[in-house]
Amino acid sequence: MNAPTLFLLIGSVYLLIIAYGVVRTRKKGLPAHVRFVAASAQVVLPPIALAIALLATGDARIAGWSLMFGLLVVAGGLLAICTDLVARRVL
Repeated sequence: MNAPTLFLLIGSVYLLIIAYGVVRTRKKGLPAHVRFVAASAQVVLPPIALAIALLATGDARIAGWSLMFGLLVVAGGLLAICTDLVARRVL
């Protein structure tokens, strides 16, 4: 599996998890601060787990992947905000 395919797979699954989690917390009717904490955990924890797994393998290409992890956090944060705005109007 080459790097672009791997990035596309990891990125799409990551964004799917965030969108589903934000909508799920909105449907449960949780307070705003609990929804914010849940969305923050969903945005930050998967890239940290991927970075730890990459460090555990001793891969020398950690610098290239760290940029991807940073961009995943930015994209996930923007997706969480946009999903919450849309879910507020739809649900």
